[in-house]
Amino acid sequence: MAKSTWMVGGAFAAVALTLAACGSTPKKAEMVSATSGTNVPSAPSVDRAKCSDKGKHVVTSDTNQDQKADVWKFFQSVDMGGQKTEVLTCKQVDLNHDGKIDIVYYYDDKGAQTTLEEFDLDFDGKFDLTVYYAQGKKVREELDTNYDQRPDLWKYYEDEKLVRIERDTNGDGKVDEWQYYEGGKLDRIGYDTTGSGKVDRWDRAPENEEEPGGGTAAPAAAPANGATAPAGTTPPAATTPPPAAATTPPAAKPAATTPPAAATTPPARPAATTPAPAPKK
Repeated sequence: MAKSTWMVGGAFAAVALTLAACGSTPKKAEMVSATSGTNVPSAPSVDRAKCSDKGKHVVTSDTNQDQKADVWKFFQSVDMGGQKTEVLTCKQVDLNHDGKIDIVYYYDDKGAQTTLEEFDLDFDGKFDLTVYYAQGKKVREELDTNYDQRPDLWKYYEDEKLVRIERDTNGDGKVDEWQYYEGGKLDRIGYDTTGSGKVDRWDRAPENEEEPGGGTAAPAAAPANGATAPAGTTPPAATTPPPAAATTPPAAKPAATTPPAAATTPPARPAATTPAPAPKK
């Protein structure tokens, strides 16, 4: 190991410093990879040798003044523009001062941006969260939600915006639920109900169940599992059939509309119209 520089506000004993500056992340703090045959997309490649103390200068810090190192910084000498320069390759942090590494940062070749971050969220000596970066932007997160040292939830980002979440809900190392986001909102969810590793059933987000152009959407199909449809899928009142009263034919016209019987009988000829008999001569 290259000569180490120790800056802890004072010189420590040589033996104590050597033990405290062990650059390798403890094996118990490494998250185990997913099992073979997984349908999880491959993670970005990261040079984990950057957190090895081999060929590097290690600088430590004692942030709580307990005479024990709790921050380790790894520097490597590189040629930049014909000049030897010390570049930060890795930083390890013991947040709760229990002697175990809780956070690890991996840096790019210039030592300016992180390429990988690992976190022990519950301080049990095992990493639970891994975050990947590309060109300084977060592109992927892996989370171990049941603390079995295997990631079971993956988040994917584009331009720092969440676009997809994948979950392994049964612990078999395969994704069986996919959540897709559009404009920061959940758009649809896919499920693998057969164990094939592919989506065979979809659910759509209720807020997207509307017809383009401001019209009324057709009611969504009932969920395959028999669950109650969300309120947003209830057909509008305008689609309800008209009330029964409107379909009943009107009653017959009243009798007043029938011509009176007297009007149909021709009147008797008056007697005045009969000529009188001629007088006798």
